[in-house]
Amino acid sequence: MKIINCIKYLMLLAVVSILTTSCSSDDDRGAIVDSSQTSTSKYVVGFEAFPVGDASSVDYILELPSLESLTTGEISVEGQGIPQKGWRFFHGVENTVFTVGYGDDDKCIAYGLDTESKLVEKGNFTFESTLNNYAAIDDNTLLAVELTFGGTSQEGSIQALSDKRFHIIDAETGKLQKIVEHPIDITVGDGTAANPGTIPWVTGMVLQGDKLFVSYQKLLADGSTVTVDVGRAYVAVFKYPEFELEKIIYDDRTSPIGINGHSTGIEKTENGDIYSNSSSALSAGFTSVTKPSGILRIKNGTTEFDKDYFFDVENAPNGGKIFWMDYVGNGKAIARIIIDDTIGPWKAFLEKDVLKMVVIDLVNKTVTDVQGVPIHGQRYTSPMFVEDGKAYISASTATETHVYIVDPKTATATKGAKVQGVSLKGIFKVTN
Repeated sequence: MKIINCIKYLMLLAVVSILTTSCSSDDDRGAIVDSSQTSTSKYVVGFEAFPVGDASSVDYILELPSLESLTTGEISVEGQGIPQKGWRFFHGVENTVFTVGYGDDDKCIAYGLDTESKLVEKGNFTFESTLNNYAAIDDNTLLAVELTFGGTSQEGSIQALSDKRFHIIDAETGKLQKIVEHPIDITVGDGTAANPGTIPWVTGMVLQGDKLFVSYQKLLADGSTVTVDVGRAYVAVFKYPEFELEKIIYDDRTSPIGINGHSTGIEKTENGDIYSNSSSALSAGFTSVTKPSGILRIKNGTTEFDKDYFFDVENAPNGGKIFWMDYVGNGKAIARIIIDDTIGPWKAFLEKDVLKMVVIDLVNKTVTDVQGVPIHGQRYTSPMFVEDGKAYISASTATETHVYIVDPKTATATKGAKVQGVSLKGIFKVTN
């Protein structure tokens, strides 16, 4: 009997030992592969490659191994990256990067990290007309609006003026949810080539509570991109998500807001205030100028321009005409200032020796040149990438392109990685 009980006891010990070993093994294995308990972050860039021969340049989306890839060495798409079709816009929403065709392509593609931390396509959709302005209105939604305008046919008759088509896009799936059409501020004219009417050209969108603020310029609706009503800044205020136009506000202290192709005409700060930037630059698309380049404010909780706030950036010490501006935090913005507006129409988009970089203190109304960034050029800039209070920005001279790491507190920059291409159109951080 004692022998039988001993055997039972030894068998029980063996079973317990096997179960304990099995559970321990399962726990260890789960700590390594359970993706629900770990996440991976990667840095992704929109890369404009050098054109080959007479061909147009080709854009890539490229993942980098680490943040240090932006600060040292060289960034290249040789043997890596995902080539895109033609020239593209890049915009990020939380952990999704969108690349959007312009001219050569009518597709919007969303990229993100899969469960194995590989950069993959999440989804895509096609659009009828070029999407020209974008806003991440929350962590899950990209809002994009078409560049549509009427024009004259060869026979001289006027084409119909199209409403602006707002595309609401799910950032998780990369799919188009719906399209909302609205004229915003179209004037039809009298239907002749001499009086074609005007159309709004959207330059920025900000969601504040249930209010969507949309900045825009007015262009002649004849396909000429002639700017009209150049002595006034406009913002349309919509009830969102209904897209009901509540009012159009304007201010006569500066020019129409924003720049062609840039999405940061208006931006929201930490306290909910909205700041706009107006260029008044003939070299940046304006066909006439009557007011200085400057910054306006819409205070949080209001739907009017603040009558007590205007920053005349053009005439401030170290100032000039704003080509691009983006909010970096703590009441400060980083901007590119045109140093010579007499170089000719649209030249600020093309030349490599026309822009300087500055830090703008929106509260104290000061402009400070950034030390360490040369006079440069940059046709297009996505909303800039900021990490640990520093901004990572691409800038090109006539001979080379580099990433610059800008400290807005000190208005100094460190030269980072060399870009073996035309430019970096955007820098993003995505996590799975």
